[in-house]
Amino acid sequence: MEKGRVLIVDDQEEILTSLGAILADEGHDVLKARDGQEALHTVQSDSPDIVFLDIWIPGIDGMQTLKAIKRISPKCHVIMMSGHGTIETAVKAIKLGAEDYLEKPLNLEDTLHLVEKAIASKGGRAEVTDFSHGNSGMLIGSSQLTANTRRSVENAAHENGSVWIYGEKGSGKEFIARMIHFMSGRDRHKLIKIVCDELAVDNVRDILLGRIGDRDITKQGKITLASGGTLLFVGVDRLKPGLESLIKKILAEAGVYSRGNLGGSNHVRLLFTSKKSSEEMLVAGYDSDAIKSFTQRVIRVPALRERPEDIALLARHFLAEACSEFDKEISDIEEEALARLLEHPWPGNIKELKILVEHTVMNTSARTLTINELLLPANPGAQISKSIQGPAPGSAGGLIETLCSGTDRHISGDTFITLDSEQKAHPRRQKTLRGKVVIYGQGLHSGEKTGLTISPLPPSSGINFGHITSGGTVPALLTFVESTDFSTSLRGDESLAKTIEHLMAVFHVYGLTNLLVKISSEVPIMDGSALEFCNLVESAEIITQDEIVEEIRISEPIELSMPPESSKSMRIEPSDILEIEYHMDYPRPIGKMTMTFRLSSVQDFKSEIAPARTFGFVKDMRIMDEMGLAGGGKLSNLILLDEDKVVNPPLRFQNEFVRHKILDVLGDFYLLGRPIVGKIIAKQTGHRDNVAMLRLINDRLGVL
Repeated sequence: MEKGRVLIVDDQEEILTSLGAILADEGHDVLKARDGQEALHTVQSDSPDIVFLDIWIPGIDGMQTLKAIKRISPKCHVIMMSGHGTIETAVKAIKLGAEDYLEKPLNLEDTLHLVEKAIASKGGRAEVTDFSHGNSGMLIGSSQLTANTRRSVENAAHENGSVWIYGEKGSGKEFIARMIHFMSGRDRHKLIKIVCDELAVDNVRDILLGRIGDRDITKQGKITLASGGTLLFVGVDRLKPGLESLIKKILAEAGVYSRGNLGGSNHVRLLFTSKKSSEEMLVAGYDSDAIKSFTQRVIRVPALRERPEDIALLARHFLAEACSEFDKEISDIEEEALARLLEHPWPGNIKELKILVEHTVMNTSARTLTINELLLPANPGAQISKSIQGPAPGSAGGLIETLCSGTDRHISGDTFITLDSEQKAHPRRQKTLRGKVVIYGQGLHSGEKTGLTISPLPPSSGINFGHITSGGTVPALLTFVESTDFSTSLRGDESLAKTIEHLMAVFHVYGLTNLLVKISSEVPIMDGSALEFCNLVESAEIITQDEIVEEIRISEPIELSMPPESSKSMRIEPSDILEIEYHMDYPRPIGKMTMTFRLSSVQDFKSEIAPARTFGFVKDMRIMDEMGLAGGGKLSNLILLDEDKVVNPPLRFQNEFVRHKILDVLGDFYLLGRPIVGKIIAKQTGHRDNVAMLRLINDRLGVL
């Protein structure tokens, strides 16, 4: 059977490893990507025949990535994967151009059958950009450094010797290598890439020369696959010491030329990329004969900050590309936004600029990109801390600032801010995340396996919920509350968002104001608390935006009217901080509980309130089950109570029940779209009462 080039796109390492090993054993050339943007770059550069694409991925979600892949490479076969999808999701994916849909865990027989079917039906590889005519537009820029690099590439393309391409991370080393390959007149489908940090003494010979697999399947070596083309070693500076000598020896055995002279019949061009120069490699102790054999010609790729006159040209080029990929109509970038791009130090170089523009285009509805759309630090000269999230815009650095922007302290690791009186005197500024994050779970009420992605939005966009397969969204505002039975749900024209309260509580406390949350209709319940959502937003980079968000400050008491016989009550009164005093009197084993929580720091919330889990009585769960509202309720994601006892001890706190009620209040009270400063005093209230109080506040203060 003919073999193909297969790209696996998944943020789960076990899928990349297991599926990759199976396909490699079958003799296929396997590529891997961990998010949507990396996937699109790989499709553009390596032209895979087949893409296995997970729906719930960071960067660009699976549906958006699918649409972009089909525009870039219409003949590419895309097979969607998900362990957290629905029939609706599968149908939508097929309509968008996917060849098939697989549920996780993957069935080996089905997976291999789809690969065989796709390879058998392909009529040739998808089209790739043709650089053979040496169009100067392929290396964008008007600077002298760009002109020098362009000449070096053209000279290298007309030679046969090895080329060492070095430069900083994200400067475009692999792009330069592809240009040399395409311009050299070699078989353009035979640019075979080897990632050097995946090489080891015990596998380098098999990778380069091939081997017989576990099922007596011959796996061709990279040298054979590259015959008549180019063998590209990516990241030579990450080679384990000693491997450079072994690689040189294997290349000589295989008859590959490395010094400009044919060592045999194997016509393979050698290209190498590195962040270090060859001289730095020699200083580090690498074998001089091997390094010299890799460096018949050397090209240094300049950093973006060295050629600032190219930034506007590159930004507009990436804007045009992104608009084509994501079906957007954006005419230009305003001058103030371009000025901000010129101020930025670009630690991630061209790749950072490209990802920033793509991400901005993906998340805006504007016709012109303004400074508000750019997710760049307002003060580029400030200290830059490393982002935990993967390849997101500006992932080489960014600012994580305080909850109230009165100071410029940075949050890193386990360091959390405190809201002191001096900070409270300063206006709050809007916040978002720099990149997208994803999490998997199960819906409490639907019982369906689902996922959730959170993406940044420009200033004044608000919190919005959308469906993973549709373009519709619903704002997280009081106006769109549909139901408060057992949880809080929103509904818009095309979107439904259920069980939002725990996630909204985290957004409230962390001061996040501009986000797009994509779900399958219900926010996953996780372990029944908000703790995993805290960890999720902390794993991203929180950035402060220029615009102010006005607090809702309570200046006089407001009380919710209740029937005379009701045991419930709720009022809000002036305070210097958000404070919640909650009283509950439930049947045993809960009994009477009272707690007052002052939101003085994120850490206080994370340690005292966020871990508190939802709870329910067995009799209520039976009623919910009859209503179809308890399909996902498990002993692992809620506290279950029956006959004077906790069915699934231990509790996380002795008064965990009242703490969870405070968590719900924090979430529901963010439905006014702005943080509230006041003291909430509640007794026996639930979601319905919280929403009723919000309507009363809105009527009195005209918030919405």
